[in-house]
Amino acid sequence: MRLATAYTDNPRLLEEGGTSSTGMTADLSARLQRRTERLDLLLQPRLFSVRTDDDETLETDDQYLDSRLIYVTERSQWSATAGFARDTTLTSEAGLTGLVQANRRHESITVSGGPTWLLTERLDFSVQGYVLDSHYPDAGNSGLVDYQYRYASLGSGFAATERSKLRFTLQGGELVVPDFDTRTRDASARLAWEFNSGGLWTTTLSAGPAYVDAEFGQDTGTVFDATAERRGERWTFNAQAGRGLTPTGRGVLTKRDRAALSFNHRFTENLSAGTTLQWIRNQNLLQQPGISFTDVDYARVDLNLNWRLGEHWSLAISVGSTTQSYDNQNDAENYRASVGIVWNGQQRSL
Repeated sequence: MRLATAYTDNPRLLEEGGTSSTGMTADLSARLQRRTERLDLLLQPRLFSVRTDDDETLETDDQYLDSRLIYVTERSQWSATAGFARDTTLTSEAGLTGLVQANRRHESITVSGGPTWLLTERLDFSVQGYVLDSHYPDAGNSGLVDYQYRYASLGSGFAATERSKLRFTLQGGELVVPDFDTRTRDASARLAWEFNSGGLWTTTLSAGPAYVDAEFGQDTGTVFDATAERRGERWTFNAQAGRGLTPTGRGVLTKRDRAALSFNHRFTENLSAGTTLQWIRNQNLLQQPGISFTDVDYARVDLNLNWRLGEHWSLAISVGSTTQSYDNQNDAENYRASVGIVWNGQQRSL
């Protein structure tokens, strides 16, 4: 649980600057987990609420529910995840369509899962499926539309050495936009290499070709990902960069370039701090009738400080800024700060 007082300058990311807002936030979450030798069941509900002093249209009550099921046999692993989100466009569209000027309701359901079979000590084979249903109940003239996206993938992994692993994945997906009666199909192939250097550092590289087929044209390109992560006793480091295909509320597939860097350091048993930087560029692929063709650049910086006051209580301070622009035009910026109290309940076994 976290209760905080917050200040945000230009929360709607308006180019002309907008107004500032102050208020309170409440973030309540729980983690329910059941583990046996073969079964791992996880359930995570969360409620995020915002109340403002000066603009009721920025207030919201967001609900989230995530679940995961893993079942392991001697030669296979079966996994499934399901998620529900009922939030607003102020959060769902940040870094995607960029349409955060209106605080409209957004709802989404995601389901994924599939088996992985261990063929030999070094070779495995997996089948995965994924479905996303995204809905905007009061979209109005915001430019956002309901959509469904689904994909299926086949993959095989080979442990080349004790520290490195190769994986090849084939994936095919389809984006359906009922309001426009359009379908966009995509396919990609990736070869990935993962290397673990003695437990502290983990590096993953992947790349491959991608193809997009819409009713009004086709496009080809390359998708890739690079990740480097270090986990030590006092500090952690994570760096990511990549390009992929992502559906958005504009009703089109976008080419999504992203880079992120995070660093966390524990100074003492009670004091820790962290920094996160991220940059995202979304470029719409294959113009569709009735859909505006827009590129969105999004950058965000967050700094946080956590001071442990007791066994379950801590003080959390955070500051940050965001920059967003359309088609490389004028930037919209905002700044934010919050001070809050965090309570972490005692874990109990089920």
